[in-house]
Amino acid sequence: MYATSDKTPGEESSGGAEKETSKTKEVGWKLREALKQQLAIIHERVEAKKLAKLALAEVRLLLAKEEAYKELELGKKEIMAKVKERVATRMQEEEEKMEKEEMEKAVEKLGMEKAKPLYVKREESQELKSEKKAEGEGKEAEEKVMGQVNKIKKCRKTETCALVK
Repeated sequence: MYATSDKTPGEESSGGAEKETSKTKEVGWKLREALKQQLAIIHERVEAKKLAKLALAEVRLLLAKEEAYKELELGKKEIMAKVKERVATRMQEEEEKMEKEEMEKAVEKLGMEKAKPLYVKREESQELKSEKKAEGEGKEAEEKVMGQVNKIKKCRKTETCALVK
């Protein structure tokens, strides 16, 4: 009945407890390792979410800048179109104004010419021609005289002129 083993009955019971405690320690270590792994995974996911949020914010910022640039370009185009339209209307108004003035002048000339009788008109035109001709001849004669006076003045200074002697 007695066991031939060297262990006493008290020792046997303590040996079983050591096996149980080592098993619980082993299970505890495994649980710790699993928890550490899961915690590392959770941290990785949190970091990934942070990076994704930062990337999304940068993309949104770039899109906002691009949209603002497009709006600015569109605004510039609208302003340029308005300016071109204004310039075109001003030029058209100026052209119309000039044409109107030219037409008024032409109408005035025609009105003046129609108001005068034809024979008066012919007489005036002949008088004008004769006056212009006389003025032209008078100017030519005056220029000749002034030219001779200038020659005489030069000759007196140099005393080599045949006219002065």
